[in-house]
This record gives sequence, structure tokens and C-alpha cells, in this order.
Amino acid sequence: MDILTILKVVFKIIPWLLSVTTLHQFLYYKYPKYYFFIAKRFKKWRDTKWKITVSYRVDKDSDFFRALEKSIDNNFKKKSKVFNLKNKKQYEFSDFILTVQYDLDVSNTEEVIVELLFGNITATLSNSKEKLTRLRRLFTSIEREIRITHKSYNMKIFFTSIKNPFYGLMIQRLGEEHVDYFECQFPITSLTKKEFKEREEFDLNLTVYKDYISINNDTFDIIEEIAKKCLILE
Repeated sequence: MDILTILKVVFKIIPWLLSVTTLHQFLYYKYPKYYFFIAKRFKKWRDTKWKITVSYRVDKDSDFFRALEKSIDNNFKKKSKVFNLKNKKQYEFSDFILTVQYDLDVSNTEEVIVELLFGNITATLSNSKEKLTRLRRLFTSIEREIRITHKSYNMKIFFTSIKNPFYGLMIQRLGEEHVDYFECQFPITSLTKKEFKEREEFDLNLTVYKDYISINNDTFDIIEEIAKKCLILE
């Protein structure tokens, strides 16, 4: 094949490549589903760090710590108590560290607030589903053991081995150098409506900050499902 033939082939291919590239960039920047379709195939969310906090409102005369310790024993082989104060205790079980704060405001009402604060949880792509499942089973067990009148779950996911992909999606056209503070809230159904069709009545908003994403709900099952969409892109 001579040089002229090669050049003719090259000049025929270039417009086609430019068209495909232009279409790809348009879809990549404009449509979140396409963005995550590409990300799922060419990137892997590797190490992530989780911060999980839980708030329960319970009857003051109920024995919350008994219910908690029974739930831990039912779901994990070993536990140890790092410190054991009247209103504040810390437990270690499996690879979790849990600090529990009980009615620190010394409430005079019939109900008290109990806070569960987990230490940093490191998760990888391969074990994130397992850790979410173990946490869900623990919380489900606690809710069975004691009457809870109000509950709130919060999960913050920090991406440690890559930049926050959701933040990248939001500011690609703006330029990161122009962003000092960033907060964006959008419905998770904008990424995947089909899987959540039966649960659209729930609050499925996801809040994106510069360094992490935050998920809030009063049911950990919902937290788990949304986290899977963010971590595993199921």
C-alpha cells in the first residue's frame, strides 16, 4: 500500500473519529447515566473510607446497652469493651469500632437520645457489599431488641484512592480551580430509576460535597441500596 492510499484512508477515518469523540464528550458531560456506564467499565472505586452515625430515640427506662450487646453477640463472634462509662461506652468487634453515647444531655423527659458513632471504616470494592450487609443485620437486630420511637442513619463515603467521581461529574465544565465550597443534592433515581421504581416514595436524595458524599435515611436498608449504587454501580 503506497503513501497516498494510506493518507486517503487516514483522512476518511479522521472525521468519523471526531464525530464519535464529540458524541462521547456530549453524552459524558450531559447525561449522568452515560457517565457512570463508562465509569463502571473503565474505573473501579477501590479504597473508600466510611463514617457512619446513627441516632435512636428510646424509652428512658429501657436497657439499651443490654439490647445492643445482645445484638453484637448475635452477629459477631467476638467483642471487647474498650471503655465502660455510664453514658459512654466503646466496643470493638470484627473490624468495627463503635462508640455509643447515651443521653449526654441528661434529659428529663421519658425518652432519651442514643448516638452510635462508628470509627473510620475502610472498605474496598471486593468487601464493601459484605460490610454493608453485616451492618444492616446489626441494625435490624437492634431494632428488634428494643422499642425505637425515632431513628436516623447517616453514611458518609470518602473516596481515598480516586477523586470523588460524583464531584467530578458536577464540575467538569466549571473547572475545579474555581470551586472553594461545593454542595449538590440530587435524587439517586436520576442515576437509576428502574431499580428504585417501587420505592420512589422514600427520600432518595444524595448530597455530594467536594471530598465525600452523604446519604441520610431513617432506614438502613435504603442507605445500603444507595451506597451500593455509589460504590459498586450495580
